[in-house]
Amino acid sequence: MGFVEYILFAFVGGIILNVMPCVLPVLTLKAFHVVDSLRADPGGARMHGLAYAAGTTATFTLFGVIVVLLRESGKTLGWGMQFQHPPFVAALVIAIFAFGLNALGVFEITLGVRGGHDSKGLMGSMTNGALAAVMSTPCTAPFLGSAAAFAMGTGAAAWQTLLLFVFIGLGLAAPFTAFSFVPALIKVLPKPGPWMNVFKKIMGFTLVATAVWLFGAFQAQVTPSSANMLLAFLLVMSIGLWVMQEFGNITHTTGRRWGVRVAAFAVMGLFWAGAVDFERPKAVAQIAAVDAGAHEAVKDGHINWLDFAPPEVKAARDRKQPVLVDYTADWCASCKTLEKVAIETDGVRTAISTTGVLPMRADWTNENETIEKWLAEVGRNAIPTVVIYKPDGTFHLMPEVFTADQLVEALNTHGKGG
Repeated sequence: MGFVEYILFAFVGGIILNVMPCVLPVLTLKAFHVVDSLRADPGGARMHGLAYAAGTTATFTLFGVIVVLLRESGKTLGWGMQFQHPPFVAALVIAIFAFGLNALGVFEITLGVRGGHDSKGLMGSMTNGALAAVMSTPCTAPFLGSAAAFAMGTGAAAWQTLLLFVFIGLGLAAPFTAFSFVPALIKVLPKPGPWMNVFKKIMGFTLVATAVWLFGAFQAQVTPSSANMLLAFLLVMSIGLWVMQEFGNITHTTGRRWGVRVAAFAVMGLFWAGAVDFERPKAVAQIAAVDAGAHEAVKDGHINWLDFAPPEVKAARDRKQPVLVDYTADWCASCKTLEKVAIETDGVRTAISTTGVLPMRADWTNENETIEKWLAEVGRNAIPTVVIYKPDGTFHLMPEVFTADQLVEALNTHGKGG
């Protein structure tokens, strides 16, 4: 594949990211701004569209710079790898939860949610673009996997890596930016009214739900005590932001506003410094090894997944048994969606039972060099990735997005009965 094709794949993959589960929560908040600003000031909406594009592109360019620097240091890279670090996940939980509180009216800030093209509003649109870019990284999409694998691999020059990341950012921003440049859309939008406030509240609850989901990923990476302290901090932060809104809003004097803000942030900062940590759970000693050869692949109406272990894959190969490996992570929304709609289905369970395929799940929630190596061997550095390893040493790689019927066909073709 030529570099021009990789550029095209990066751009199209970026566009498709807009409909992936990772990015949708951020776009819901931005959708409210589009409805509001297109009616209030079409010209301002275009400026916000460009600012949003600047945010996504700048963030992906920064990702590209980081990739180049890490690659030069010899680090193995994977798409979404930053979600394997609890401090990053915690920061994202806090940011998205705060956005949700803002949309619900707990406190007011100007982050691109209102019309106009003042500097603060434009900065808010850039912030939304940056947040959308960050939220998109645990997702992969059709076309994007190949482009990302090339960009992050050792075969790409630094300028090629940077250019590919720029085009991913441009693709992510393209639909929203194009939407903001079409004033005719005002005619198809409902007239302003109470529904807009209801819509904004719904978007707020969507963002809070996203924060809850991300907290689940954080919870899987740290001890229960550390997870509880982050929950406590979210409560402290909520109270602090409410206090700033109630007792330090624009109706009060400048001195009082700053006094309340300093006090609120001081309390939040002290609580964070004294209570929040990112302690990893201690490794638990392995219990007795499972006899994979006698493993019941489907049990109680569900796929009975074994934990991924290279020796078990090799042992299955020796006894001529194909292995289905689902590379996934708790922070990967696309993985969870794919598992629900295309993997954990009656047809797939039947195919696994009839073909004798051994199902294994490779959990990439935390850093794992073995999983990174096995992903690289099939030409991927992102999840979701689903692979059928055949007894002859070859493998069948499923596309980034597939249906249950496609997986059933692959299992029947590459399984024992295929």
